[in-house]
Amino acid sequence: MQHSHTLLGQEYRLSTPTLLAVIQSACFNVLMRKTGVVFVGHPRVGKTSCCEALIDEIPKRFPNVYVFMIPAANVDINMPSYSSIVHQMLALEEIVPKPRTPFIQRQDMLIERLMIRAAQVNARHIVMLIDELQRLSAADFSQLTDIYNKLRSRKVILTVISFAMPSIEKKITLFSTSEDGHIIGRFLSDIRPLTGVTSATQLSYVLGLYDEPLKYFDGEICYTSDILPKAFSVGFRIAALSSEIWREMSKVATGNYVNNLPMEHVTQTVAYIFVILNQEDREDLVIPSGLIAEAVHESNFRSFCLKTSKPYAK
Repeated sequence: MQHSHTLLGQEYRLSTPTLLAVIQSACFNVLMRKTGVVFVGHPRVGKTSCCEALIDEIPKRFPNVYVFMIPAANVDINMPSYSSIVHQMLALEEIVPKPRTPFIQRQDMLIERLMIRAAQVNARHIVMLIDELQRLSAADFSQLTDIYNKLRSRKVILTVISFAMPSIEKKITLFSTSEDGHIIGRFLSDIRPLTGVTSATQLSYVLGLYDEPLKYFDGEICYTSDILPKAFSVGFRIAALSSEIWREMSKVATGNYVNNLPMEHVTQTVAYIFVILNQEDREDLVIPSGLIAEAVHESNFRSFCLKTSKPYAK
């Protein structure tokens, strides 16, 4: 199996139940022109993948909506009043203001560029996708409010669809007890949970996606038939291993990942199994004893659970 195989990269996307639910919910928010919705989930359950999927899916369903994505940068704790979101968006647009340009002018430069981008697709509606929302400061949220208001004054609606860690709840609590309470109503009142794989049945469905043709870029591939053509030809399907994979991953799952398997570790486990079986492909393929437990171990799932669950435990 070659290093360049798409299974080992980031080129493919599984239409999991979680991903499909996010797309449906986000598109409904766009349709209704809502201000904002936040999808909250623990690390590696698939938030970034969902965010990236929306970049593709929203324009397909709403061709006259301008969509862009920005991964939020870390909050500068030494300058809590500093707003980085405007500067991040300027950088995204490759706009370089002169050093002495006042902040309000920088903001206006951004608004003008957004208006141009919207006009290019004949849009009166802009969708901003933010990954890692919890990294934004109160000043960032205030600037988002200003951007929303300035666009609205020019008859353009802004919808902010965000993805965040559970720590966003602490920020919401902080805003609710300060003069920044208006921010909650604008961007943080609609919080939706985002989960990984929550049951053996769901895992079977997810693994079944490897047994069916998947689209990637301009191509299509069925991973099981491509990697294990001989075994596939006589009926082998990777979904048949779902019960054992669920059992082995559940043995080591702790904290926030009990009945909530992170997609990143699921895909790593499956990829490891494919790599090993590829070397043994034959019509009478037998799954080696201990392979699945070995695959879960190689995904580093146990260590990941132990090191990440505590900070986000409720």
